[in-house]
Amino acid sequence: MSIIGIGIDYSNICKDYNTSYLDRDNTDPDTKKCMKKVMIWTKEFVSELLEKFEYKLYKLSSEIPVKIDDVASKRFLFYSLEKEIILQSYVLDKEYVQYNNLSAWEMENKSSLLIRNDEEGGSIYFYVDKNPKVREWILEKLEKFSLDEVEFEAKQ
Repeated sequence: MSIIGIGIDYSNICKDYNTSYLDRDNTDPDTKKCMKKVMIWTKEFVSELLEKFEYKLYKLSSEIPVKIDDVASKRFLFYSLEKEIILQSYVLDKEYVQYNNLSAWEMENKSSLLIRNDEEGGSIYFYVDKNPKVREWILEKLEKFSLDEVEFEAKQ
């Protein structure tokens, strides 16, 4: 299977912040406003994905569905100078499938989508097979964004 990542830099969503990156602990009003925009956009985009493809949201190895607010959160999306960032992945699929790690997801994935945060807290990545309807839908929805296409690496 050919997995490809679609990377969305937060500068596609918001440009009006006063730091070199969106630090989740920063109290600057413009930076806070920008982070809020990114969180709202993420919540709306992931909600649409869930609804359109009748997906549920899971952690890689837990059958308990995750709330969209866990993905659209400061902790998942943004770096912190004090706390850094914890790399996390979420799976969107119709039913829960247990994956012990990202390599297992890559090898066993049939129809799901993987969302990963960025170690620098400046982007979010959606990983899908190169030719599914999901990928086409994402590219169509984000046609006005400048996107990065990245290869999947099963590290975490």
